[in-house]
Order: sequence, then C-alpha cells, then structure tokens
Amino acid sequence: MIIKVEDNVAEQIAGRNIYNITTNGVENDCRPLVPAQRRTLHSLISDIEGYGEFSAREIWLKLHALLGVCSINEITVSQYSTAEKFLINEIEVAAEKATCNMLIHLILIEIDNRIDIKEKMNHYGTRQFGTSNLKQLNKIQLQNILNYIEELSNLQNLNNQSLFKQTKSLFKTNTRPTLAILLAGFILGAIVTHL
Repeated sequence: MIIKVEDNVAEQIAGRNIYNITTNGVENDCRPLVPAQRRTLHSLISDIEGYGEFSAREIWLKLHALLGVCSINEITVSQYSTAEKFLINEIEVAAEKATCNMLIHLILIEIDNRIDIKEKMNHYGTRQFGTSNLKQLNKIQLQNILNYIEELSNLQNLNNQSLFKQTKSLFKTNTRPTLAILLAGFILGAIVTHL
C-alpha cells in the first residue's frame, strides 16, 4: 500500500511526534558523600576485612589510589559508584580466596600421613590442571581434587574391609539392586538345577 503525501505534510506529521531532548553532557557531581554512602563504603570495607586478607587501612589506601584522593572526605558523589563497584569486586575476590584456603585445608587433612594418596593427588593435579601446587588452583579445581581424594579414600577403606563387611556395606547402601541380583541368581540356580 502506497500513500502519497504532498506539500511537506509528511514532515509535519513526523515533526510533531518527535521530541528532541539534549543535555550538555554528563557533569561530575562534586558534592561530598552523603552519610548513607559513607556508611555503605565503611560496611563494604569491614566485610572485606572480615576475610582476613587485608586490613581496613590497606583497603582504604587501595581505594584512595584508585580514585585519586587522599581521604574519604575527598570522595565525591560521582565517584561513589566506582568506589562501590571496586569494593564489591574486592569482596568477591576475598570470598573466593577464603573458600580456596578452606578447600586446601580440607585436602591437607585428607592426605595427612598418607603418602600414597598424596602421590596420586599430585599426579592427578598435574595431569588434569598442569600443576600439583594447590595454591595455583581455583575453587572448582580444588573441589575436583578433594572429590578425587575422597573417592580414593573410600576405595581404600572398602579394600581394607573383610568380605563380610563389604557385603554388609553393599546391602546397607544399595539394598534394592543387591536384592534383585541375589533373587535373579537364586531363580537361575533353581532353573539350572531342575534341568
């Protein structure tokens, strides 16, 4: 469908539906932080300090260097969002490091005085992640190593148990499949003996 519009009618139609609003650009808000913003920054810094990686003073120094100021009194409202994003990122990094340290601690407890498992863990870490140094691994890699060690420990524990204990353990953990296999064995045995 084609509509012909004559004598600048199309421009008039479009002109009355479009509103051009412009600003002179983003101006920096040079006002100092309001008390609520200051409390938020202090709270974020105390959260980071709670992880034990850095002291509050060290965190403030890093923040001041990032913003190019000498104290919290010089931080402006326009710099607040940058400061908040930086501190939230630092919280995430500190939480990740704390989790990794906890996982390393659990791994070291599992391999304590167990040279064979330690050697297997080192081989597994080198093969899977390119290093056996636990400090160089991230959270997911450390979780994989911990799972591997626990599986090795469970296998060793099962190998050390007597046949009776293994059978008892099998019945406790996998009752239905074990009973089904035994029942099938009895039925097949009965059929074979009657033939």
